Amino acid sequence: MALDLSTVEGGDVLIIKLKGDLDTYTAHDFLDFFKEQLEKGKNRFVVDMSEVNFVSSSGWGALSSAYKKSREKGGNLVLYGLRGQVKRVYRIMGFRVILKAYDDLREAMAQAMKSKFR
Repeated sequence: MALDLSTVEGGDVLIIKLKGDLDTYTAHDFLDFFKEQLEKGKNRFVVDMSEVNFVSSSGWGALSSAYKKSREKGGNLVLYGLRGQVKRVYRIMGFRVILKAYDDLREAMAQAMKSKFR
């Protein structure tokens, strides 16, 4: 399944909305899109996962890589709207140690504003 990517401006935080599956075939598309946003000077992100049905190990790797790159640029990246199987895998595999996830968009945006330099 394809992955649709779009953005919503949220002040200093950019919301990246994903729709579809984040897997071996689409993880590269996500990272390319993410890198474009970094090149535009963005460094604080909320990744809206509310319409993502499946995340493979490659997908989790892409999200972890994006988090690391945002931190290197003095920003942050958090997840929002995990549900179903995606949320279960997130919890079981311990990704919350690396990637913070929130059910409330306002809380996610507030957390995205936090960085290692603040």
